[in-house]
Amino acid sequence: MNPLVVLNLGKGNAQEGLPIVTAQLWMEDSQVPVKYVGSLPTARALPKLYHRWQALYEALHQSLIRRHSTGDPIEFESGTVTNVSRADFQHLCVQLQIQMNQWLNSSGFRNIDQQLRTQLDVDESIRIIIETDDPLLQKLPWHLWRFFEHYTKAEVALSASEYERTPPPPSRVSPKMRILVVLGHSDGIDIQSDRVLLEGMDAETVVLTEPERSELDRWLWDQTGWDILFFAGHSTSQAVSDSGEVVEQLFLNPQEQLSIAHLRYALKASINRGLKLAIFNSCDGLGLARALGDLNLPQLIVMREPVTDRVAHTFLQKFLQVFSNGEAFYTAVRYAREQLQGLESSSPCASWLPVIYQNPAEVPLVWPQSPKQRRRRKTLAQGRGNRSTSPKATNLRNLLLTSVVIFFLIMTVRGLGLLQPLELSAYDALMASRPVEWEAAIDERLLVVEITEDDTDEYGYPIRDGTLALALEKLQRYRPQTIGIDLHRYQPNEPGRDKLIEQFENSSNLVTVCVFDPKGREILGHPPEFSVKQASNQVGFSDLELDGDFDGGKDVVRRQLLSYDPNQGFDDSNCITSYSFSFNLALRFLTSKGIEPLAPNKDHHWQLGTVVFNRLRPRTGGYQKLDGQSSQVLLNYRFNPKPAQKISLGDVIKEEFSESLVKNRIVLIGVTDEQIGNDYLNTPYGNLPGVWIHAHGISQILSAVIEGRSLGWVLPQWHRLQWADSLWVWLWGLVGGLLVWQIRSVWRLTLAGAMAVWGLYQICLLAFVRGGWLPLVPALLALVVTAGFLLIRKYTYSRLNFGDLLHRFGRKRY
Repeated sequence: MNPLVVLNLGKGNAQEGLPIVTAQLWMEDSQVPVKYVGSLPTARALPKLYHRWQALYEALHQSLIRRHSTGDPIEFESGTVTNVSRADFQHLCVQLQIQMNQWLNSSGFRNIDQQLRTQLDVDESIRIIIETDDPLLQKLPWHLWRFFEHYTKAEVALSASEYERTPPPPSRVSPKMRILVVLGHSDGIDIQSDRVLLEGMDAETVVLTEPERSELDRWLWDQTGWDILFFAGHSTSQAVSDSGEVVEQLFLNPQEQLSIAHLRYALKASINRGLKLAIFNSCDGLGLARALGDLNLPQLIVMREPVTDRVAHTFLQKFLQVFSNGEAFYTAVRYAREQLQGLESSSPCASWLPVIYQNPAEVPLVWPQSPKQRRRRKTLAQGRGNRSTSPKATNLRNLLLTSVVIFFLIMTVRGLGLLQPLELSAYDALMASRPVEWEAAIDERLLVVEITEDDTDEYGYPIRDGTLALALEKLQRYRPQTIGIDLHRYQPNEPGRDKLIEQFENSSNLVTVCVFDPKGREILGHPPEFSVKQASNQVGFSDLELDGDFDGGKDVVRRQLLSYDPNQGFDDSNCITSYSFSFNLALRFLTSKGIEPLAPNKDHHWQLGTVVFNRLRPRTGGYQKLDGQSSQVLLNYRFNPKPAQKISLGDVIKEEFSESLVKNRIVLIGVTDEQIGNDYLNTPYGNLPGVWIHAHGISQILSAVIEGRSLGWVLPQWHRLQWADSLWVWLWGLVGGLLVWQIRSVWRLTLAGAMAVWGLYQICLLAFVRGGWLPLVPALLALVVTAGFLLIRKYTYSRLNFGDLLHRFGRKRY
């Protein structure tokens, strides 16, 4: 069962307004409906517009109409215009459509409109039933409601406000549709075309031509029962009875006219035996519909105004063509009605005429399909290039196709490096968001000696060689494991140069820095007094990898350089060390703990014990253009921006520190004076001095080898193909599509979407705590863009046809 919307207009009318309008939405297999309440304001212009439209319609069609009462063909009210131009009529059609949509777009009704759009799927066959007893409201062209432009499989029907369900009919032996065809008085009209159409159907058809009342009554009482009652001939809803009452009339033959009341018992018996549908291919049928609706007939099709032969034939032909091939009743009516638009050059507003009158308590009739018909329908569908699939299958196909297209677009943009700034910013946000309490704040193996602003004020800057030598002498008394000096000593800073060089000669645990920058900057080497052995072993290059090329010129340290590839051929004698400053110091500490040797594995990645330091590939995580040559890893910062205990240079010289801070530790010495600032660099934690960045790098290596702390990692990939990243991004696109597919309420969808985004972030954060860098930004884009596209397609811009486009550009359809 497809969605059903019962729109009850309640008490009131267009002139006085409708204070309480309710919409009941019955979804597939639902036991109870969803209900929305609104209102409609007064619309005094609508009745005048419609009566004017009706009068002009009759005047314009007076020479064409033949299916009307055999009495006065058209009764004009006093003052009605009898001559009208087609342009005036078309303008009036546009005005009526505008006024109706302005009325239905009022603030009181907007809640119902929006709720229905959020709950209903554009690919479903939707039944909209308007419940009202007001004759004018029934006559309004409800199919002009803008809602039907977006929901192309929805169709509107009318209903009285009171109805009952008919008892189930007795079972019938024959599986074929049974049709009773009544061809009434046909003076001046062609009804034989209708007869040919109906007799050509794969059904049991009985045709009565201009029958007498008794004959029609007898066939209506037929014990076998009927599925469809069809009438063609003259009819009217404007006849006046002997008592002066306006009644509906069918013209059976030249001598007999009768109302529905004259056939009440026979029709009731036929309905109880299974009559589901009556089609009145005659004029002015709303009065007939109201009379038959009182008998709880499941559904009728009537013509709201006088109709020409050509329009009546075309509608019946198109309706039977698709309905008998298994199309849903409402969809078939809409299809046939819209096919009439092609006749509007000669019969203006032909597509406005067919109207469904529905008993909401009954389900629409379904034409039984024989195996032959099912095969024919399948062949027809294949010939049109369309599959006959359920809305769910169509939605799933759209979801999969949309998610794949959007996934390819996002991954293409990512592969071009256009997402790098966003992904690196997200990397920083995740880094800074990690809970500090989830990891020990301080690495007890490290001590940082800061050269603070007070120290530079007292000892000057650059720090003199003699002052540095004195500090080293005092630290050595407390037996540190190794001392790293993040100060360039390639030029003498007298006095005390000899004492500093002597410290290096007498203490092999001292390591200083050089700069080995392959990008062409001036190379700052080791002290020229060093021997080749010292230059190789007691020096580490202090180069830090900056992301300015990947992050819009914003230099941020997110990677740790371990060593350069020896095949690159950098042979400047001023910086010949093999390892970076942090790597050198970490190796010395690990060697003292018996963890060795350091060696490249079969994939040319450095390995210490069981821990492999996989070098970053050209495409790694959000990075899309790395060189892939130097041995570098993601710098998995500790959770604290300053992950070691610290003292100042003044504390060292004055020996105002505890022995336990130095003994068996790696001691780092570096400048932290913000006034100097040339050693401050951007990090995910903000600006940090270089000595603290080196401390993070040393701690990362020690923690990974000794404690098994995760190094930075990304999802698996094959060479440059980030296949696991791609799968991750596509899956999140599917999540967004599934939310739109399964959730109909906008508020629930918004809440679910927010929870999905929050869940994505939390998963990425949890992985980041363990060192994992999952694609947050591409996955978020896939989720939001896929959901947004499907949402727009579902509720706003889906399935625009050529008529819609012309309407948007000012060429109105009427």
